[in-house]
Amino acid sequence: MSRRMHAAVVIARRQVTETLLSPGPYVALAAGMLIAYFLSTGFVNAIDSSGFDPRLSAVWSFAGRALAGGFGPTFVERLLSEGPFLAALVISCAPVLLYLCLASVFRFGQEKSAGAVELLVYGPADGTSCLLATIFKDAALSACTVVFLALYFLALSMMENLALGPMFYTALPVVCLLSVALCAYGVLCSVAAENGASAFALFTGIVAVFTIVQIGSSIVEGPGVRAAAETVSAIIQWFSPLYYASLCARSFDGGNILEFLAGLALLPVLACAALAAAHLLIRRKGVRS
Repeated sequence: MSRRMHAAVVIARRQVTETLLSPGPYVALAAGMLIAYFLSTGFVNAIDSSGFDPRLSAVWSFAGRALAGGFGPTFVERLLSEGPFLAALVISCAPVLLYLCLASVFRFGQEKSAGAVELLVYGPADGTSCLLATIFKDAALSACTVVFLALYFLALSMMENLALGPMFYTALPVVCLLSVALCAYGVLCSVAAENGASAFALFTGIVAVFTIVQIGSSIVEGPGVRAAAETVSAIIQWFSPLYYASLCARSFDGGNILEFLAGLALLPVLACAALAAAHLLIRRKGVRS
């Protein structure tokens, strides 16, 4: 193991310990578990003789209208074709994974402003080691979160007498790699910004743009507006982890396994590209704020 990689692993272990000792991830995880419970029980309560009727559940009535308004009714039908667990997985993972990303973004920027990163660079590590430690920590905690929630959904499925479909299992690695790619963008924002607050704002803005483009490209109407939206989307989508995650979902739903594997492989490639850009930037700028 190289000296840089060894330093990154040691720093990552310390950061994992500090994260696990703070209440934030547990609050976010509890929120995700509570959301998953209400979504699964609400789905069962919304089933009658004619099938699933979201109007019978206040939770799914609101969630169904929100998803249909953002992505269209066809998307909602595909999402719920195997039950509530695919949608519940994405929604319940979001609080924890976003907390990990945003906390790392703010923390690295704050440590850079306080001179803590500069102190490490004078010692056993360099700037890239600190970046790698952050992404190692976020990847490990993201994987643990996805595994824990998968087991939680397995228990819910047995309790509600529902089956976990194949799309649920294929979504697990997609969600995990999507989180790693977003964390890599967070690392890049931390290096590019001057302090924690500006890094937080920059990362939030980038994720908002990716989300708006991903939603807007599928719901805009009118040939002129749609052509403009497709042009913007065609440029931004190659840099968006959300695009590759949606590509995985569409290809698996359509039975194109090769395209699904390609989309899955491109998520870590995108993460590596963001980390490479962060490495070049921190070598150019240094670790001073």
